[in-house]
Amino acid sequence: MPTALRAATVLIVEDDPALRELYQKVLEMEGYTVITAEDGIDALQRVERQPVDAVVLDLMLPRMDGRDVKRGFDAHARMRNVPVILITGHVAPDIDPDAFACVLYKPISIDTLAAAVRDCLAKAGYP
Repeated sequence: MPTALRAATVLIVEDDPALRELYQKVLEMEGYTVITAEDGIDALQRVERQPVDAVVLDLMLPRMDGRDVKRGFDAHARMRNVPVILITGHVAPDIDPDAFACVLYKPISIDTLAAAVRDCLAKAGYP
């Protein structure tokens, strides 16, 4: 009997509780294990305790914005190759799209979110 594959773990970093819960439900329905963080500092602490396979990251966060969180991820050897999907409601000319696996602009559909996570994990070589 083949061994079951481990469900990919996705970290959602979103300060809006309603969006955080919606994203979590959508990704859990897709079969992912989901952990959440409400701000950037919380996100950096969570990845210290638990490895993740992908990150859904809001740009505008309290205490530390998404760009700073991504720089924090890049400083960790374990996080450098983890795909990060940036979600923003603002067109920010200083966002380098090449620094992220993809950039999504709010409002996004649940299908778009699920497809972005699935595509990013596939490109990263997740089984």
